[in-house]
Parts: sequence; structure tokens; C-alpha cells
Amino acid sequence: MNKEHLEILAGAANAEELRSSIETLCQPFGSPKDIRLVPNRRGEEYVCFVELGSPTLNSSIIENFGGFYFSNGVAFRIPFKQASN
Repeated sequence: MNKEHLEILAGAANAEELRSSIETLCQPFGSPKDIRLVPNRRGEEYVCFVELGSPTLNSSIIENFGGFYFSNGVAFRIPFKQASN
């Protein structure tokens, strides 16, 4: 994930705002079918799971944001400054 994307996501005030920001960043590749956020125990980051419904779209997310394939989607880590559950 490039620095600009991380700064946008890291500045989210809460999990719902983070989810909305992720959805907005994914729009050029297709509308996400599912976005799941899992906070780590120390509260330093979320692990995000995004499913776009197409392997081609999922690979576009990996190419543009980093991450790795997980199940039927893509997973990546998002460090945050303010976001909370």
C-alpha cells in the first residue's frame, strides 16, 4: 500500500470511517462484496479482508495496495493512529 493510502486509512476516527475509506479506495477496481476489519490485540493496526468477487479485481487490489491473497479475497494490514472499535 502506498504511503498516501496508508495516511488516509490511518487517520480514520473509527472502524466505520475506516471501512468507508477502504470502500472508496477500492471503487476503481469494483465495489467490494465484503470488508472485514479485525483489530490486533495491541490496538496498533487492523487486518483488513476485502472481497471484490473476482480474482482479477482481487489481483488489482494486491498490485495497488499490497497485501496477499486470503480465501476468496485479499488481506492487508492497516496501521492506525486514531481508529478504534
